Amino acid sequence: MSKKTVLITGAGGGGSNNLIRSIQRSSYPVRLVGSNADRFILSRSLAERNYLLPRGDSGKGYAEALNRVAAAEKLDLIVANNDTEVRGISAVRDRLDAPVFLPSHATIEMCQDKFTLSSHLEAHGFRMAKTVSIQDLDRVEEAFAQFPDQERLWCRMRKGSGSAGSLPVSKPEQVRFWVKYWQEMRGVPENMFLLSEYLPGRDYAFQSVWKDGQLVLAKTCERVAYLFARLMPSGTSSTPQIGRLVNNPVVNDICTRAVQSIDPHATGMFSIDLKEDRSGLPCITEINIGRFFMITIVFNAVGHHNMAETYLKLAFNQPVEIPASERYDDIGSEETYLIRGIDNEPGVISRSALESSYISLVDEGE
Repeated sequence: MSKKTVLITGAGGGGSNNLIRSIQRSSYPVRLVGSNADRFILSRSLAERNYLLPRGDSGKGYAEALNRVAAAEKLDLIVANNDTEVRGISAVRDRLDAPVFLPSHATIEMCQDKFTLSSHLEAHGFRMAKTVSIQDLDRVEEAFAQFPDQERLWCRMRKGSGSAGSLPVSKPEQVRFWVKYWQEMRGVPENMFLLSEYLPGRDYAFQSVWKDGQLVLAKTCERVAYLFARLMPSGTSSTPQIGRLVNNPVVNDICTRAVQSIDPHATGMFSIDLKEDRSGLPCITEINIGRFFMITIVFNAVGHHNMAETYLKLAFNQPVEIPASERYDDIGSEETYLIRGIDNEPGVISRSALESSYISLVDEGE
């Protein structure tokens, strides 16, 4: 098979570098080109050749710049790997001289709006965190009154990633201050904020790849500890410091049915965040549509099937054979952990390797 040339956007950033590492771990014959709108981040790219491009949401010759790269590198595929690039590339896909492997634009727009997504899934019978849209700061008390049995609520933005603008709140005045702060300091309008039921339970990342409405492969990581948790107002983030691979049948079922309800012809990546409610039931909180999770490397370090390689094969209409028994459970026979930290390359380690990596002077039970 001839070697394909693939552009990875967001190159140099943690998520895209982890995607590149995952592809390089596979045996797939590919030449990787990178792009980014930030020259400093781009300088850290692991791709073979790199291009400085406009931002995906700039509207300033973005499609034309991508086409110049496509012509110069003879691109076989463009892979968008952050929310801005997914939205920007999807909007101009019909003007591009290289193919993409993305969900429909309507699906992308729905999933990138957390309130629209939540409303859709709730209407289709899914247990969702109760959510109201903040339209008027003078009526925040009315919004709070819709949660009579909740001591703590979750205030967050309806668009964006990385837990930006998220804060646990217990009083209306906290919401007013928080929203006004973002209005005045960052120009975010008040109707961009949501007030939601607080979900206290376990936190899951379900990464799945689809083709023509069929789930091909899915793997799940439970977030166990978080980077910067002590520094974040929320005490958490979407960026785990420690995660572990799991196979949770309830998570599998919820996520699979959710994607099918959103798009019967689902194609590409559906990376889904879930959090358990007080009863222990996982609830979808958002779908990172069209892209891999930043922690994608953990899904490709174990098992028989590399998700990044599977994605490329599907994008190029090449055969993929994954037994039904491994569609959700391709995570190896031993418990596996993801370990991340600032200025360290992400590590993936088995439980036995972890326990043999140190001499313990700690009494059991401490």
